[in-house]
Amino acid sequence: MKRKLINSFIILSASSAITKLFSILNRMILARQLSQEAMALYFLVMPTVSLCITLGQLGIPSAVFRLIANPKYNNKKIIISAITISLFAGIIVISALLFSSQFISHNLLKNDDAFYPLLSLILFIPLVGISGIIKNYFLAKQNVFLVAKAGFIEEAARLSFSYIMIKSFSYLANNYLVTFAMLAMSVGELASIIYLLTRLNKKHLVILNKQELAANLQIKDMLNIAMPLTGSRLYQCLISFLEPIVLVYVLSKIGLDKTTIHNQYAIISGYVISLLVTPTFFNGVIYRLILPIITNDVAYHQIKAARYHLLVALIGSVMISIPFTLIFYFFPKNCLQLLYNTTSGANYLKYMAIPFTIYYLGTPLSALLQALNKNKAMFIISIIQSTLQIILIFILSPYLKAFSIAISTLIGIIFSTIASMIICYKYLFIENK
Repeated sequence: MKRKLINSFIILSASSAITKLFSILNRMILARQLSQEAMALYFLVMPTVSLCITLGQLGIPSAVFRLIANPKYNNKKIIISAITISLFAGIIVISALLFSSQFISHNLLKNDDAFYPLLSLILFIPLVGISGIIKNYFLAKQNVFLVAKAGFIEEAARLSFSYIMIKSFSYLANNYLVTFAMLAMSVGELASIIYLLTRLNKKHLVILNKQELAANLQIKDMLNIAMPLTGSRLYQCLISFLEPIVLVYVLSKIGLDKTTIHNQYAIISGYVISLLVTPTFFNGVIYRLILPIITNDVAYHQIKAARYHLLVALIGSVMISIPFTLIFYFFPKNCLQLLYNTTSGANYLKYMAIPFTIYYLGTPLSALLQALNKNKAMFIISIIQSTLQIILIFILSPYLKAFSIAISTLIGIIFSTIASMIICYKYLFIENK
């Protein structure tokens, strides 16, 4: 059992690491091709990208994974329902983005150059929805390597497109270059979709007329799973979307110019925090490994086993975090220079490295909460955490400037971890002594 667990960890880690490596490489190349102002614009738009992904997918890919894995559901009905909902949601989000891009860039982000990068997301929204559905279909069929290959192709296509286009049109203004970087995401998703479609057997390809389409819709079951999953994620993305808006609003009131604010935001949110979360793809591997094990412990009321597995997962998470924490603490300038071709934010990275270790503990705790079916508690914790963060940014930004984002993020993580620990401890040691 232990050997199988270790082998699974190595396999999942290797496939995730390769995909993540290409993602890091893409950021490294962007940082060397784009100016500091262009990178600031790129990071300024990214929260809107996350919000559009959440709205465009609407939790449907996760619902597909759960339903396809359940033998009582018909695969064809699930896929038809998923694509129908995804396309409907995509049309709504695209329409909203068409009418609001000018307002968001000019009135909220206070940067007119953000208009074209935001507009380019129109192509990305339907593609990311369809891509998520197909990937989760194969994941539910336990074809992890195929999805890993698709991720590799996606990142390679994205990297190639952005490099060629930015290199070829480097003389253009920043807003056009950042638009190319945004369009590269669509190219990556399209390449991934094409590859996965070629791996489908002919029996999986379904052509339906209108009557068959209506008869095969299974909307209710799909939404019953998708909507609760979307709730907290949507709220988190909304808060992330509001972060730069609140920061720009408050700091503009105290006299800082918009360029300075955008650059400070890019340093904290784009460079420092994104670098800190880079190694946390290991958390996803741990989550996928521990969730079925600890779910089985809970289902059969094996409390001692649940305690043991949670402890092992927590120790494993901490052990994974230690080398990255030490590297970020002792070599912050080298890390930023290597990844982003800048040393801006080195002190912030050093200060945040050690307390950010707490973030790694959240994965095993979340797995136990998921196994206990504490979805409501997880939703409440997430809502409080996100709300706390945006309130702290509003209060602290006049004094700490953009560093208020870092402080609010750390406080939010600490709150979430402590709250999750209390619920897990109550189940493992109080309710089941």
